[in-house]
Order: sequence, then C-alpha cells, then structure tokens
Amino acid sequence: MTIAMDFSSRCFNVLERALLLVVCMLTFAMSASAANESVMVQSAELKLAGDSWILNADFNLYLNRTQEEALKKGVTLHFVTDFELERVRSWWLNETLTEANRIGRLNYSPLTRRFQVETLEGYKAYDTLHEALAGLGHVEGWAVAPKKMLKPGERYLAAIRMRLDLGLLSKPLQINALATGKWEVEGDWYEWEVAP
Repeated sequence: MTIAMDFSSRCFNVLERALLLVVCMLTFAMSASAANESVMVQSAELKLAGDSWILNADFNLYLNRTQEEALKKGVTLHFVTDFELERVRSWWLNETLTEANRIGRLNYSPLTRRFQVETLEGYKAYDTLHEALAGLGHVEGWAVAPKKMLKPGERYLAAIRMRLDLGLLSKPLQINALATGKWEVEGDWYEWEVAP
C-alpha cells in the first residue's frame, strides 16, 4: 500500500511541475505577443515623388496603463520610426541600400490638458490621447532614398517599424523599464516588395 501511495505522489509531483512549466510558458508567450501588439503597421508604401522615394505609413499605437500614467505626470515619450531598404539578390545576401530613422515626441501638458506631438512635419496639439497616438503614427512624405538609388528591373525589399526609445527616458525610469518590462513598445518589422 505504501509503495502505491509513494508512486502516485511521485507522479503527481511530476505532473505538477509539468503543469507549472506550461503555465509559465503560456504567460511569457502572451506577454511577448502583447508587447508586439502595442505597435502595428496599418499601411505602408514607398513611391516616387520628384527626385526622391518617399515613405507614407500609418501605425496603430497603444500604451499600457503605466505608460499613460507616466505621460500624464510629465514624462515625454520618444518614438523612433526605423526604415530599411534592401536590394534582393538571389545568389547572395540582400544588399542594404539605406537605413533611416526619425524621432517623434509625445508629451502631455497639464496646463492646457492637451497632448502634444512633435515630428519632422512640425508640432501639433490634440485633445485626446487616441488622437495624439494617431497623429504620431502617421508618416507622410518622408524622403528616404534618392530616385537614382532604385533601378528598374531590380527587386527591392522595404521594411519599417516603430518603437519606444527607452534610452531617452530618465535614468530612474530606464531602470524601472528594465526591471518591470512594462515599458516595452516595439512593433515587428513590416516588410513589402518595391518595384521601381
């Protein structure tokens, strides 16, 4: 009788550990996917305008409660838009032609109770956070490459993403961001083919 009980308790301990491992893995996967869903590309296009290839894109941005509270307490959030353009080569690795990035700033003014966005296009104030995030996520007319860089008949791959630059937060917030993981705002690279 004691042998059967000992065997069943050992099996139960193994099952408990396996179940705990599965729960931990699912929790980690859900938090990682939630971080990646904080920035999603809605649309992106590269088109020729004059002597430059210009980028137009729209991102959906979401902030969690920690980020919203920090923003309303006067913390400025810096969002970086990264762009890469590669020439596709079938016989070797793709050739990187250009990389560009730009920074957009988002802050809140308690005096006016308005959200402020500053990008390359200029400065604009919004009444709601939703409107401010939409304005920050709208990229229009960003010249990323000269016309002569892309040649007809070649295949090119463009990629874009947006992320919160944690390096521009104050030092105490950087430590908090690394310790808690509640500051991760980064989208996956969105890629598409470009044919000149």
